[in-house]
Amino acid sequence: MVKLNVVKKFAAALSMASVAVLCALASSSQAAIPNKELIAVVADGSNEQHIRSAEAIMTQHLLMSGYKPADEQKMKQLRAAANASREREAVKLALQGNVKAIMNLGSKVGLSKFTTVAIRVDAGQPAENEFKLFTGTATLSVVVTGSNGARLYADTVSGKQVGYTQDEAAQKSIEAAARLAVEKMTK
Repeated sequence: MVKLNVVKKFAAALSMASVAVLCALASSSQAAIPNKELIAVVADGSNEQHIRSAEAIMTQHLLMSGYKPADEQKMKQLRAAANASREREAVKLALQGNVKAIMNLGSKVGLSKFTTVAIRVDAGQPAENEFKLFTGTATLSVVVTGSNGARLYADTVSGKQVGYTQDEAAQKSIEAAARLAVEKMTK
């Protein structure tokens, strides 16, 4: 009987210690994106407006979170370093885990040490709902790659929003998804 009480107390103490260790590990986790490097945000998708919108919104939210996105002039040079089809191909390759293509583009414009945030934007056609408003859903697939080529983060997030027009619903859903993506990858 006495040995059983000792075993129960030991088991209880061990489980409390395990919970304390797990809590300490969870609170000490670092953000997926290093805060010391410039960040190049590049996107791909079927709609040019959605692509540029996702890039701008993601860059804005990263900036508000204390990160240093590459300046717009460098990003324009990055996009101009290859024609649109080759740039998109580089983004597609980066989303598939092949970062050599995007790193080569970056080196052409003087971005030698930077973190790449590659986004695949899917914002379908918003549908009219029963309130005569439009409901839009956007899905962003995000892959973050460090300057050393290591994959730092990968996730898919969705945003769903309502707007008075199809464009407004799509734009708001992209913004909601981008905000969630930045929140998740910077925690």
